[in-house]
Amino acid sequence: MNIYFKKIRFIFLVILFTSSINLVNAQYYPHNDSIDYKENYRGQYHFSPKSEWMNDINGLVYQGGKYHMIYQWGKKIRHGGYATSPDLLHWEDKGVALIPQKSFLPLEAIRNVSGEQVFSGSAVVVSGESAQRITGSKRETIVVIYTGTAAGTCLAWSNDKGNTWHDYANNPVAHFTKNTDPRDPCVIWHEPTSKWVLALYENGTTFYGSTDLINWEFLSNLNFGYECPDIFQLPLDGDENNKKWVLQDAKGSYLVGEFDGTTFLKDDDQRTFVMDVGPDFYAAQTFPMGNLPNNDSRIIQLAWMDNWNGGIGESGWERNATFPVSLRLTTHNGQKRITRNPIREISSIYESTKTWENQLVKPKTNLLEGIHSKKFELSLEVDLTESTALTFGIKVANKYIVYDIHNKTLLSKELLPDDSNHVSIRLLVDWGQLEVFGNNGVFSYTQQFAFSPSHDTIELFTDGDIKLISMEFHELASTW
Repeated sequence: MNIYFKKIRFIFLVILFTSSINLVNAQYYPHNDSIDYKENYRGQYHFSPKSEWMNDINGLVYQGGKYHMIYQWGKKIRHGGYATSPDLLHWEDKGVALIPQKSFLPLEAIRNVSGEQVFSGSAVVVSGESAQRITGSKRETIVVIYTGTAAGTCLAWSNDKGNTWHDYANNPVAHFTKNTDPRDPCVIWHEPTSKWVLALYENGTTFYGSTDLINWEFLSNLNFGYECPDIFQLPLDGDENNKKWVLQDAKGSYLVGEFDGTTFLKDDDQRTFVMDVGPDFYAAQTFPMGNLPNNDSRIIQLAWMDNWNGGIGESGWERNATFPVSLRLTTHNGQKRITRNPIREISSIYESTKTWENQLVKPKTNLLEGIHSKKFELSLEVDLTESTALTFGIKVANKYIVYDIHNKTLLSKELLPDDSNHVSIRLLVDWGQLEVFGNNGVFSYTQQFAFSPSHDTIELFTDGDIKLISMEFHELASTW
């Protein structure tokens, strides 16, 4: 009898151990734990995966006391990579959460979602009956809505704060496809009509509605956009009683107008703009409206920091995310314009600060001489009225960031002075990333750049006199 019970106990332990392995392998990630994020060009405060390829941001939510990010992972076959953060700054790459049927990972990595590949999507948080229809439990749940290629719009979910991920049993829920079209569902909750709204890249942008995330009906179509739509609402010039809807596509093109839960109508007097004019901004996504903690009403955005431009020579991994920004909508030269500015939390990783105020800067006078850094924030404001220079700017290692006073361009892109004839420039410089913001974020420029790894000098240069109103330098801590 004792031998019999020992055998039963052994079998039970084997089953339990195997189940545990399956749960772990549901987030299988083939990385080397010795990776230290010190490789050349590896951003020190920009998110990047431990290994392999990253592209589109596929879902951002706050749930269970932390921020969650699903992102496309895998160069040959797209998977759903997964990272979490307590503060939007310090991200932990948790592994691959969504593993499609054609995964190139070893067989022990459980194929846990529908479709041949995981193409772009979004994420929301549900509970109660909405969660029960999808998961079988009323527990609060993260639901990822993605395109499973050769399947359609699919759902994946986690109701244990992202520890394990599961496929919805009746995928796909809509938008059947033999290949990859239509794709990229972005889902929001539309409070005035009490329904979920899905924006899909399909003959431009097509809107669908649902009360349960499972059954979807056609609402309308708009001849606008290429890939990865996002839609959100912002107060115009800070006026909470005058909110406008913004619809954007993967390239950062955006419309401003009205959305009644069925149809998006661009304002008659509004042009189409691009929210970032750099070469490496794509597939930006925001946290769902009302999802942030502590009644935080900001619209926070991250993007894929690339646009299929060939990379900068990364080794061991490829590509990364932009630094999180807060979006606003402001009236600028008679048009409603998106502004992008780094989130205020960046100040928590300031390691040191230097400031300069109200002085005339002459050629060959480098106020930044003696400062050495490869990861910093730098802000300056110049009064052009009292300047005799034709150009001024910042040189970082082997990169020149030039403002052309005559042509009113920054990095060869238009940046007009403000009403006081001032120009303000804010730089985020990382080991392989450059983000430039001008005039309170109405100008945004995102670029991967191969800063010389051994070169850490910074220079303020000018070819004539410039009146410097102020300048601030902040050394930034590594978030890894």
